[in-house]
This record gives sequence, C-alpha cells and structure tokens, in this order.
Amino acid sequence: MKSPLDGRPPTLELIDKDGRLSAFRVRPRELTPLGAKLADAISSILGLGLLVASVATLPDWRHPALPELAVAIGGTIAGIWILRIIAREAFRVNTRIDLDLESIRVRRLRGWERFDRRLEHRFVLLPHDGTERERRRNDLATREASAHGHVVQKPVYYGDSFHVVLVYAGHRVDLLSVYGRKQAASIVARLQYCDQMLEQEAKRVGARTNPHVGAEWHDSPGGI
Repeated sequence: MKSPLDGRPPTLELIDKDGRLSAFRVRPRELTPLGAKLADAISSILGLGLLVASVATLPDWRHPALPELAVAIGGTIAGIWILRIIAREAFRVNTRIDLDLESIRVRRLRGWERFDRRLEHRFVLLPHDGTERERRRNDLATREASAHGHVVQKPVYYGDSFHVVLVYAGHRVDLLSVYGRKQAASIVARLQYCDQMLEQEAKRVGARTNPHVGAEWHDSPGGI
C-alpha cells in the first residue's frame, strides 16, 4: 500500500522510543520564480552559443546543405532542452521545515525560526506577490511590440508561482516561494497532513497524561 508520505516533498516521519509519533521533517526542493527565470535565461544564452558552434562546424557553413543544417538545428534544440533541465535543477532551493508536537520550525539564513504549534495556525497557498507587477510589465511589452507591428508572448514566472504560508495567530509567515501550482499545492497538502497527524497524536498524549480524562464522574452535593 502506498504511504501518504510518498512523493514530493521528501518527508521523514520520526517515532520516539515508545513507538509514538514525535515529529515530521519536510524537505521541499523547488524552483523559485526568480530561479526559473535565471535558469531559462542562462540556458537560452548557452543554447545560442551552441547553435553558433554547430553551424560553424559545418563543412560549408556559408552555404550549408539542408540535411546538415537540419541536423545542426535539431541538435541545438535538443541541447537547449537539456540545458534548461540542468539549469533548473541547479537553481532549485532547499527548504527545511520541522514539525513536532509543540512547534513548527523553518530554517532561515540566520538559523531556525520557531513557532508554537499549540497556538492557532494553518497552512495556506497564496498567489505570489509579484504576479500583478509581472502582468503589468508583460502587458506593456505586448502593447509596445504591437505598436511596431510585432507579436510577442512574454514568459510568465511570477504568475505561475505561489507562496506557501503559515498563518500563525493572525500573522502571515512566508515559508517558501514555489514556481508551479502543482508543486506548491503538494507542499501545502503535505504540511497540512503532517500537522493533522501531530494534532491527533497530541490529543492521544494528552488523554494518556491527564488523570481526569476518562475518569468516572460522581455526583457531588448540590450538583445539577
């Protein structure tokens, strides 16, 4: 049977010495919109260089034969595709999120940031803050190109990106930014699942440690 923790993001379930659930370690490794943009730009530049090199190696590059030119162009397209995959993989960002019965922790550049899991909280997905700015910039570029008789379609990065957010006691805490709705949604779903499992375990632990839970009630004098 498939485990609920299979797939992305990589997640480790921790069990204590008594066999009880104690924590989860969630390790997303995803592209940010800026990372995706830089990766695509770098792969395009390298691809252009690859095209120039491919044409230059033709026997008669000034008047290349059609089959040889087709091979050069096809190889360049395949090379750009491979370069884009490699570049995007290189620009992925690792995020470390730990959840236990009492806390939620996220690793920042300056160290761990800790939040009390017993306070009101939830994990949500929000559109990236740069979405509207990118849309206006792309609309302007499209209108300017149209005014000169050109047709352009600008790539969308921030419009396809989302913030994975911890809403903590009424405050917004951005955990990470993710390029791609499917990837971002899978992270939120995983965090929600882990949080739910820990909440159930916390209630079981509370029931075991609270002597009043499950105890027999007796009528007291003057009781209703």
